[in-house]
Amino acid sequence: MKNSYFHLLTSGKLFRNTIFAGLVVICTSIVVFHEPLLISYGQWLAPSNPQPIGDVVVSLGGGNRIETSLALLAGGQVKALYTDAIDSKQLQEIVTQSGLPSHKIYWGGYPKNTFDEALTFRRTMNSANFPYHQVVIVSDRYHLRRSQWAFRQVLGSDVAITTHATPANEAMSDPRWWKHQESLDWVISETRKSLFYHVYYGLFGSRKPLSPRDLAFLSSL
Repeated sequence: MKNSYFHLLTSGKLFRNTIFAGLVVICTSIVVFHEPLLISYGQWLAPSNPQPIGDVVVSLGGGNRIETSLALLAGGQVKALYTDAIDSKQLQEIVTQSGLPSHKIYWGGYPKNTFDEALTFRRTMNSANFPYHQVVIVSDRYHLRRSQWAFRQVLGSDVAITTHATPANEAMSDPRWWKHQESLDWVISETRKSLFYHVYYGLFGSRKPLSPRDLAFLSSL
């Protein structure tokens, strides 16, 4: 009985010491290797192809994404352009000024978020009977991973999806993103939104756009 108690006590102490040693190793590794790990994470969030080629370029809403997408169309790297980044009137003005053929430009309305953009893209291009086997998504660098995931969920594995980043300022292009408030905010925001997407659209399999209530909750995380 005494030996059993001593063995149990020794085993418990050994277990605690093992756990403590493991935590020390993990914490030490984080301290020593935190910079390369953080750099790798930033690069993972921004899978940009510098020379994308595809059937259609998708210009997501915001920033200077439409200009970057129009440049790909004008350069012959893609055959058509889809956007919901601007309203239809403004898009028509840009098309007229650029001299690009209007029949190669598709507008998708006003989706509520990135996942809804993927759903709207599929609906618009299928209605137009435009064949797409290779899609190029244009967005800001830290938004690319979540965009790629959302479009993959909607379009399936039969469509090749390439991502291409818009030109970034010094803060956004610095691999040490945590040293700049702008890029730090982007990475934190994309991290929590990606986790939410994987649960809401991935695990639960929802295909409904996030409601204003959902968005308010997500912003508070």
